[in-house]
Amino acid sequence: MNEDWRYASFISEAGRVARALKNVSSVAIFSHIDADGITAGSIAYETASRLGKKTTIEFLKKLDEEAIQKIVKQEADMVWLNDMGSAYISKFEGVDMIIADHHLPEAIDATKVKSMNGRLPETTIYHLNPHLFGIDGGVAVSSAGIAYLIARAVSHDNIDLSPLALIGAVGDLQDSDGRLVGLNRIILEDTMQAGLVTVKRDARFYGKETRPLSKLLEYSVDPPIPGIAGQNSSAVRLLEALGIEFQKDGSELTWNEITEAERRRIISFIVTSMIAEGISAEIINQIIGETYVLNSEKGVLKDLKEFATLLNACGRYGEFSTAMRLCIQDRHEALQEALTLLENHRKNISAALRMIREEGMKQGEHLQYFHALDRMPDTIVGTVAGILMKSGEVDSRKVIVGFASSEGKIKVSARGNEELIQKGLDLSSAIRDAAASVGGVGGGHMIAAGATIDAGREEDFIKKLDECLRKQLLSG
Repeated sequence: MNEDWRYASFISEAGRVARALKNVSSVAIFSHIDADGITAGSIAYETASRLGKKTTIEFLKKLDEEAIQKIVKQEADMVWLNDMGSAYISKFEGVDMIIADHHLPEAIDATKVKSMNGRLPETTIYHLNPHLFGIDGGVAVSSAGIAYLIARAVSHDNIDLSPLALIGAVGDLQDSDGRLVGLNRIILEDTMQAGLVTVKRDARFYGKETRPLSKLLEYSVDPPIPGIAGQNSSAVRLLEALGIEFQKDGSELTWNEITEAERRRIISFIVTSMIAEGISAEIINQIIGETYVLNSEKGVLKDLKEFATLLNACGRYGEFSTAMRLCIQDRHEALQEALTLLENHRKNISAALRMIREEGMKQGEHLQYFHALDRMPDTIVGTVAGILMKSGEVDSRKVIVGFASSEGKIKVSARGNEELIQKGLDLSSAIRDAAASVGGVGGGHMIAAGATIDAGREEDFIKKLDECLRKQLLSG
């Protein structure tokens, strides 16, 4: 089955899901708390509401037994579960539901899944997951994109929700190679044809519209700039040394306010510095690429990457109402609340990185790990692990694992890189097996995964995970 046929089959299945949605009276939506989950939930909520359905929505940090029972026992005609659920589908037997998820599915009875079709004819579940069609859910489409394809099948008028699908994809780092691909590309074409989004090739720093230039360089963490990140005086000296006119009328200019030639000089210096530091080409190539601009907005909401960062900040601190208002209601009314949350989010990340750098990480054969206990919010452990993996400060030949206390349990987040994937890494299966070995649950993507385990089982988990990684990387 070629790629175009896979995409056409997936879109056709989204149409079948849309028809099922039209035939119910009430919908209970559950969605994950990150930018992808929030945008997916917002698309689902708006789609069901426009159909005149009685609609509720709740955001879930994790799909533990308590959350599963809440979903099973709800009384709506249809459950719509976004950005989670595929790894636990057997727990929802008999529930009328849509699972719109892009994570690796649970290995279930083959008679219940038609290969490359995605339908579960023997159940009540409409399971829309790209992996069931041979499509990589890590890069080709996010859960927000899946929700949008259902919405588009409901009514072409829902094309106005397409930018939210791209925000979810960008928030899930599906543009890490410099551009969106796969089904995301089809959605991007929708946004462009509708005049909603413009594509530009530019640096992919956060804050190009709003941050003073020296602060943009100082606060860059994805990836961090050697010798500049975290050091404002160094950023100012760099701009002066490069002859950048970054002050005007007593105020500092933003990235988008300096000339194109000045931007090129800065990028050239950064790339040269990263090469000198031995930073991988994979990370360096993330500096320049496609950027996606929301035509109807200005400031921080204009750049989809910045929009996604705001939603992540809202989600990490439980402010889902603010996040949804940014997505589908009066964005500007909620903006200041979101910006305040983002500032707090960045302070927490900076404090977490400083703590880990001071304490160092423990080393295994194929992994390295830190344990934050209750010293950082459990919702940012994955973000911190991802930043460290790209920082050049850790061993890029090893997976990074982070632990933090979470409501009496331990939250686990792990990150790899493309180099490790090429050697055979599949974090989703490794994390799932390691978590199961200590009575926990886990899953995710090949490059990023997470788990929840009991406190006190961390060392056993690490031992098993290292064993799983050893088998993958030696056989890869």
